[in-house]
Amino acid sequence: MIAILLCATFFISCAAAICIFAVIYHIWTRSLDTITIRCTTSSIHNMISPPGATPHDLLISRAIPNARLIRAFALTNTFVSPDPHIHTAFVGHANALLRAATHRGWTHFQHLAVDAVDVALRGDASCTRDFDAFVQDVTLRIALIGLLGVDAAVGELGMEDISVVGSLITKLWSLSKKPEPIPPKLLSKLNEHLRRLMPDEETYPNPLDYVIPVWETLWRVVATAIAYARQKDQEAARKAFAELHRVPTMTEFRRAFFSDNGPEQRLSVEAFITETMRLHPPSKHIARATPFSFPFPFPVTFLPTYFQQHFVTTRRECADIETVLRAPDIWGQGSAADFDPMRFHPSRLEPEQERLRTLPFGCGRYRCVATAWAPMAAAVVAAAVLDRVREGEGWRIVCGPGEAVGGREGWRGWRVVKS
Repeated sequence: MIAILLCATFFISCAAAICIFAVIYHIWTRSLDTITIRCTTSSIHNMISPPGATPHDLLISRAIPNARLIRAFALTNTFVSPDPHIHTAFVGHANALLRAATHRGWTHFQHLAVDAVDVALRGDASCTRDFDAFVQDVTLRIALIGLLGVDAAVGELGMEDISVVGSLITKLWSLSKKPEPIPPKLLSKLNEHLRRLMPDEETYPNPLDYVIPVWETLWRVVATAIAYARQKDQEAARKAFAELHRVPTMTEFRRAFFSDNGPEQRLSVEAFITETMRLHPPSKHIARATPFSFPFPFPVTFLPTYFQQHFVTTRRECADIETVLRAPDIWGQGSAADFDPMRFHPSRLEPEQERLRTLPFGCGRYRCVATAWAPMAAAVVAAAVLDRVREGEGWRIVCGPGEAVGGREGWRGWRVVKS
């Protein structure tokens, strides 16, 4: 009888302990459902590249929140994988592509840009085209040939393939942020058209692994830079872009332009692109997620696999890049939200602003490998568009209301129209 009572007491105690633990665990995990927002320079740097973090820690914290890109695009690159070997291979290939593009030179890149603009204009018989679709067309042709090394002439890339790839990447990106299932036929169609553009299966077994990082940001920076350069008060910027188009060198990109109003009105194309990316960073928010176990301060691998998943959760954080790059205490009270490339002139640039000028490319050990190359590339493409599409030259840009500037979708009212 005593043994029965002892057994009953033991099982009741265990059940009570399990219930108490379950309640505590439920409350604790619910507290982690919220995302901690980082909106100061130091907190963002500590989040993206925390002191003492191992390469595996950094890779897995990036891969977890990017899982939606696997669902939408079936990506397998370093942005969605914690595998250090995948990271090393991807970065090595990306650096090789950048070295090859640099070796060919900016004049070669500019010729591709001019050809891409001309092909995009000739291929549209309707005499009008959505501005965003036009820029997507131009930049995708350039990205495929000028950086990814597709062995084809600009005009040999199919118009339909280019159009479908650009529009479907944008659509799938938007759908990846929603909880609803994504129709599988969209990715299948995207891969079908992209493979026709990139037939080299050995070099690019999964072309989207490289096309998305290269192109998805480039086209938006180019479109936004053009939109600002078209404004009436940006005559100095248009002259600076014209000079860069005439002399496509890094020296010209960084050279201050002297306007008719005197040396105090100097403007470089580099400052213009930097300001474009400050106001409209390609990634407005950067997410990280760190897995850890509870209640054990050590790995729970001693538990059966089924139970391990119930003791592991993630701490989610988000760097609010846009807020930092528009913070009045950093960029000026009353002017932080204004488009003012001259804020990057050496005579005005503050130390904190200098530290943040490359934040759109990330920070820490795994910052974008194209940080030094991409701004010049965007500027050369924008200069080519501004040169070929202007009043009195056959085509012109009709500006929209402006609320969609810098976004992936919309650009309502923005058109490229044949004069």
